[in-house]
Amino acid sequence: MAVRQAWLPAIVLVSACAHRRVHPAGEEWLARVEFAGNRRLDDKTLMSGLALHRVLDRGGALDPYLVQVDAERITGEYLRKGYLDVDVRSRVERQGEAATVIYTVEEGARAVTRTVITGLPGDVPVARVRAQLPLADGQPFDYQLFDRAKDALLGVVQDAGYAHARLDAHVVADRAGHTATIELAYTAGPKCTFGVIAVTGATGELAQAVQARVASTPGQAYSVQALLETRRNLYGLGRFSTVQVEPDKAAGEIVGLKISVVESARHEVKLGGGFGMDPVTYEVRGRAGYSIAGWPFPLDTVTLDLRPAYAVLRDGSPPEPRVRALAKIERRDLLWTYTKTALEAGYNYLTVEAFTSSGPLARLGFETPLWTRRVHLRVGWGIERTDFLHISPLITPELQAQIGIDRRERVGAYQQALVVDLRDHPIEPTLGGYGELRIAEGTKYAGSTNDYVSLVSDLRGYVPLPGRAVLAAHARAGKSSGDVPATERFFAGGASSQRGFAERRLSPSRSGWVNRKNQLCAEGDPMGCAYHIVPFGGVEMIDTSAELRVPVMTVKGMPLGGAVFLDGGDVPEPPAELDLMNLHWAIGAGLRLMTVVGPVRLDVAYRLNRTGPMDPDPGAHYAYHLTIGEAF
Repeated sequence: MAVRQAWLPAIVLVSACAHRRVHPAGEEWLARVEFAGNRRLDDKTLMSGLALHRVLDRGGALDPYLVQVDAERITGEYLRKGYLDVDVRSRVERQGEAATVIYTVEEGARAVTRTVITGLPGDVPVARVRAQLPLADGQPFDYQLFDRAKDALLGVVQDAGYAHARLDAHVVADRAGHTATIELAYTAGPKCTFGVIAVTGATGELAQAVQARVASTPGQAYSVQALLETRRNLYGLGRFSTVQVEPDKAAGEIVGLKISVVESARHEVKLGGGFGMDPVTYEVRGRAGYSIAGWPFPLDTVTLDLRPAYAVLRDGSPPEPRVRALAKIERRDLLWTYTKTALEAGYNYLTVEAFTSSGPLARLGFETPLWTRRVHLRVGWGIERTDFLHISPLITPELQAQIGIDRRERVGAYQQALVVDLRDHPIEPTLGGYGELRIAEGTKYAGSTNDYVSLVSDLRGYVPLPGRAVLAAHARAGKSSGDVPATERFFAGGASSQRGFAERRLSPSRSGWVNRKNQLCAEGDPMGCAYHIVPFGGVEMIDTSAELRVPVMTVKGMPLGGAVFLDGGDVPEPPAELDLMNLHWAIGAGLRLMTVVGPVRLDVAYRLNRTGPMDPDPGAHYAYHLTIGEAF
């Protein structure tokens, strides 16, 4: 150890010197770049755009030409922010061969915005144009905001049917009056309608699916939004690698559509894996899949999916293998456009704390939009046969009979779900909401040995805040009645639930000492035994969370964000009922690194209440979770 410590300073010194250029005697070099007088724009903002920044990083020689060029760049940055009277002066101070460049900035007053609109057609309200310009009259001027809005400003008129519209948008600076006047001069041209639609790159049923997804019809008023929606619809079909939707304006007032698509590769192989970690379990997951599109019919897709996992519990329990094998055939547009029909068959082998379940399954599902693409109805039927093996000795015969694992189980159920998705992005939402209501009815008419009804509701909301922060909230509740199968009971706790608990630990459970042979240990003799907590689930559940997500920095091009959260929830053990005034609560904080596979998330939570001996996971105050994907 002493030898390693002796080498450490030398290694640090060599590493530091390896990036520092040795300057020959007599050669002037750039030592620093400093700013004075800048109050509205900080040093980091000004430095990032300078050529001298790169010279400084590599320890290069001072270049008088770059000093002047960078002074103009600083001036331009201030002008874009509306500081029309800005004055930037530079000087160089030398100490030996080391040179320091100092930029002195006199910012002056910031100009306010004024907007003048001419040439607007009579059927296009001025308010609609101003709504697309994020600079109201009297606000401080910002050229970047104006520049980004140009396409949207032109789109307002084009969406009203003026396909040949043009926009001359420029800024007139009044230094004396400290005003930046945005002049929007429109030339509308004739009002247009859509004409003939021509599709290339697809034939047969696939070409019909393309035609059905065009968001316009011949004779309809021309609209840029219709072009964008058509492009989104065609990419959403999942069959094309390239989609081009171009208006043909050669015919004047009749604008045709040229749609060109290129099919994606029909065969796809997926290989991947992941991991999860919490205070109770390490889990390694794998995935292998194969899919072929356009078989056996053009709008069909066949998928084979294998998902093995291996969980290791820290309490000394045997490892838990988990395997899911599934074959699925999916059909698009079976009855009408945008519908999806899926037939699945597979096999599950799942080991959890209380038992190992295994058996075949089959499902049939149908999904369709209702009135709008943001509202979906899903209906289906599923059946699964389950054998229960390796039952924990902590689950007594009476409890086995109560939850239905003392016999083979066949669960058949009809399912319905109504989904309303108003989020701006399905994976990383920052605005909007999501709601889902799911109902399952297990009955002998569906092939089930259990008669039960289960209802689950899920609500999520997202509100953007200043500084690109997002306030997110989530609430999920469920209730089942009847002879509820063991595989359909509710559990809570984990990375996507109440984060004050490890996976599934916020649930009715039994605990005790068990040896390696899966046998109960004699009372008072824990030698060779481990303390096990075995959750078996409940029939009522609530899970809620509020989370503030804030961007922090960038790590090698990947955004790194932080979050603070408050989680609450409960899954009571019958005959106790859910008490909304006495939930389990936990606070916590975490980090999210946005990678190409999604956000890698680390959360640490602290339980605020209900940690006594009669509560789930007694005495445990902290929990941490490392996983991929947002909590909700």
